[in-house]
Amino acid sequence: MVLAVALVATAACGTRLPESAFVQAGADGGTGTAGGTRSGTGTGTGTGTGTASDSSGTGTGTGTGTGTGEGGAAVGGADGPNQASDTGVTESEIVIGNITAVDGILGNAFAPPLRGLQAFVQWQNDHGGVHGRKIRLESCNDGEDRTRTLACAQDLVENKKVFAFVGNNTRAEGGAVPYIDGQGVPMFMALPISNAASRFPHYWSIYGNGCPRDGQNVCYSDNIYSTTGIYRWFKNNLGTHKAAVFYYGLINISKDAGAFVQEGLKLEGYDVTGYDVNFANPNFDQAVQDMKSNGTDMILDVIDDGTNRKLCDTMQRYGLTVTAKVSTVVSYGDEIGTDFSDVCRNSIYISGNTMSYDALSNPAVAEFRDAFATYEPDAPLHQWSLEGWMAGKSLVEALQTMGPAPTRAGLEDWLRGLNNYTANGLSIPIDFIVKDYPNQPTAIEPDCTSIAQWQDSVDGWVQRTGPAGDCFDGTFQYPTKASDRGD
Repeated sequence: MVLAVALVATAACGTRLPESAFVQAGADGGTGTAGGTRSGTGTGTGTGTGTASDSSGTGTGTGTGTGTGEGGAAVGGADGPNQASDTGVTESEIVIGNITAVDGILGNAFAPPLRGLQAFVQWQNDHGGVHGRKIRLESCNDGEDRTRTLACAQDLVENKKVFAFVGNNTRAEGGAVPYIDGQGVPMFMALPISNAASRFPHYWSIYGNGCPRDGQNVCYSDNIYSTTGIYRWFKNNLGTHKAAVFYYGLINISKDAGAFVQEGLKLEGYDVTGYDVNFANPNFDQAVQDMKSNGTDMILDVIDDGTNRKLCDTMQRYGLTVTAKVSTVVSYGDEIGTDFSDVCRNSIYISGNTMSYDALSNPAVAEFRDAFATYEPDAPLHQWSLEGWMAGKSLVEALQTMGPAPTRAGLEDWLRGLNNYTANGLSIPIDFIVKDYPNQPTAIEPDCTSIAQWQDSVDGWVQRTGPAGDCFDGTFQYPTKASDRGD
């Protein structure tokens, strides 16, 4: 059920309307430039300014230490020694938690974000930690089982005393969502598998979210909101016009995603056919024959990776080729070069919010790649690993603004204020500024997306959009009723 990915990647693009940058004040011992990483040491009383939106900052800080940060994020934002300022924070360490389905029905499909987060924690600790503190990561494998998910959460909150959860990734997350939120523990996740980040106030996604989250309704009136920029990109750049959408009708989150993908395509003028897939026994023979006869040139899916490969295998048998096979982030890894059939592979595109892990000209991506090769040398590269890394890096940036006394409330205040935030160039701009969403399709501007394509010629992914994504004016933002409530 790694299938909410398209839902998230699409819906997330509709939750950002650029406003002025959110400015944090602080001081640090180094000099920063946008898009770069900096470290420094200093003594004396310092002042400085910086932004959470990738600006530069300079300053000198009290005490001696090293750290990294984006723009003007502070490494020594307050005077005095480190304090045991909140749960999971001591003078010498900060404890973070993670719940991931390392194994289960879908094998290790959910594991990549944890690998990226593990690499980041080791890298950060080797680069001075956070204001002199080490980060300690406590992870728990729930095996895709809701009961175990809750047990993991209870152990991490009550026994391990984690400061926050970072990068959780499991299709069973709903088993622990009400508990974690009820305990007031911030959750900063790499991927929202469900609609939890659109309902619960302590849940945050690296993809941003403009929904009010009161713990009761999903966004406004149990609607999820999506935008059509992704479909506009394919129409404008590849000339696609006849689309097929595959989803699991008996799984709510997939059914929701299938519905809003079809609606978004129709708003962009596509002729659309939806296909309900049997999760227990998927068979694509009839669907592939239909697509071959009706001229389908674009396929989108909100199904898991194994079933997606079966679709590609069936396309191979019948000789069906399409202009674009738009898959989900779970397929966004090096293994696609061997796991997908020839007829599919070079037409596979992934849409989302983050820059491709193969975009080596991006300094922030290159930093991730170097660290991942050092700390996770046996793990295959995957976009989710970059996103797990990004979640950890953003957490540290928030902690740096709080100096020696970080708190959960301070972390959530930092997240709440983000606007046009790019995680040092790893993401298209995101924010958490709460917006009023209409109850009918409405033209918006701008609407941005990041898209990559697999190409055998380079044995990897090619970024097809610009450094900050490609943006469109006049696309649509539209509601779809949410049957999944995030729990």
